[in-house]
Amino acid sequence: MVVAWSSGPAALYALLGLAHAAVVERSLTLDVGFGRSLAFWVGTVYLALPLWAFLSARPSGWYARRRATGAASTVGGLGLLVCGGFTVVWSLARWNGRVGLPIVLSLIALAATAGLTLWFASREEPAEA
Repeated sequence: MVVAWSSGPAALYALLGLAHAAVVERSLTLDVGFGRSLAFWVGTVYLALPLWAFLSARPSGWYARRRATGAASTVGGLGLLVCGGFTVVWSLARWNGRVGLPIVLSLIALAATAGLTLWFASREEPAEA
């Protein structure tokens, strides 16, 4: 649920930014696409943090319905494909080992830390006797 509702709105914003660059500004280059794609990555993280903290473990509102979650997931998946494509192509075209390797290692450490945090947060405390 958190992934759907954090990636969906972020993807919508990023995709509209990419469409604006392509249609209105007529300047959708690799660098512009990468810059607009960063809105997806940053927006997803910024939306996921409060959602993770405030959504209940068993949500039951309108936002938990299958259609709403499916629509948000679909838009988020489209954003992941498009923005991920720009990110990968830009990274391959502009790769500099002295800068890129530390960034990749930092991202791996960040992902491992986030995974451990979520794992610890989802564990239930044993009942006291």
